[in-house]
Amino acid sequence: MNQCLSLDQNSTWKARLQCDFHRASTGKTELARLAHEGPLRVQKLFHDEDLAHCYLLHPPGGMVSGDDLSCRFRVHPKAHVLLTTPASGKLYRSRANGSLQTANAQLSVDPGAFCAYLPQDTIIFDRAHGSLNTQVSIAANATFLGWEHLVFGRFAGNHPFTQGQISQSLTIHRQSQLLYRDHLQITPRVLHEISGLSAMTSFASLILVLPDTFDTTEALLADCRDGLRDFSGISGATAIRPHLVSIRLLSDRSETTRMALESLWLIIAQHLLNRSVQLPRIWRT
Repeated sequence: MNQCLSLDQNSTWKARLQCDFHRASTGKTELARLAHEGPLRVQKLFHDEDLAHCYLLHPPGGMVSGDDLSCRFRVHPKAHVLLTTPASGKLYRSRANGSLQTANAQLSVDPGAFCAYLPQDTIIFDRAHGSLNTQVSIAANATFLGWEHLVFGRFAGNHPFTQGQISQSLTIHRQSQLLYRDHLQITPRVLHEISGLSAMTSFASLILVLPDTFDTTEALLADCRDGLRDFSGISGATAIRPHLVSIRLLSDRSETTRMALESLWLIIAQHLLNRSVQLPRIWRT
């Protein structure tokens, strides 16, 4: 007789991924070193001229209590890479013991290198307890663009985020000096407060660190603001410092926020790479 077997309630995934990207003599960026442990992988690189697209794969598709994912990326001098994911990440409901779901990313961007860390959205299920941490070390004349897009609850089926909490942190060092630190602790209360997310369930934070030699920050910022003119949610774009741009988006639909982020990527890339770029193919599958 067949029996239904339940998953071990104490089972967890520990996964590690390390990637080094080098610029080849052809001018293209190549994956020079890859090490992995557990369910984290990358696909073969795709190229948009000299910009390599690297897809980060997490076959389980989501995280449960006790899961611990750690990624380390180094972009060597003059290499250009865009890192993204093939689908939404998911933080599922926590177990009764409240153990965390943890994801850590460490990125090192060497002189003359360009790194865009643009994962797709992360869906926060009701009663999830997550910790999402990103650390960036960047050289003076390198470029880093990163974003995090969080979606609280599931719009389909009316499953709101009513319990749980998410801790999100971003730390950026430039030449070993602290440049930027941001930490958010989001609970259902913060989600609904006017001083929090104003009951909007889709929140994105974008940060852009420009090379010291970049001298058209205001023009870039103006184009970003113009690109958000038709955004139906709440947005803010500012230069915290001459070479540090922060953009935040709030809306009640994840699709609305996602489309705005895609538009911002095209605008920013035009300024930084002096050409139009393609959206990663995986965003359309």
